[in-house]
Amino acid sequence: MSTNISESGSIDRVPFKQENSLEKRTRLAAKIRAAHPDRVPVIVEKHARSKLIPDISKRKFLAPGDIAVTQLISEIRKHIELRPDEAIFLFVNGHSLPQSGALLSQVYEKHKDEDGFLYIVYSADSMMGASC
Repeated sequence: MSTNISESGSIDRVPFKQENSLEKRTRLAAKIRAAHPDRVPVIVEKHARSKLIPDISKRKFLAPGDIAVTQLISEIRKHIELRPDEAIFLFVNGHSLPQSGALLSQVYEKHKDEDGFLYIVYSADSMMGASC
């Protein structure tokens, strides 16, 4: 995992896509999907301009495809260590995450990246996704 020091002096993670070439990411996603066809490879990262929310403790998830989006949100919240009263907004491809009852496998099929990963960006601000 690489980090950068931002202008404000805080340490920021280098995005997964910048840290790994398309070829490497594609190989990794294909390997994961071959070994675990019922799972969804997910990368979760904080929006670059979202300073009011902590970094996630881990950004790679291998989630069951048959879980609802709400279950993934709960897991993400645990890894960000948010209090129950703190809001979080999740985005896929610059849009709000689909309905909470949608299955993760459906979200994956509709929104997976060319490399085979599903990228989710989180923020404390509901408007951040529009600029992702």
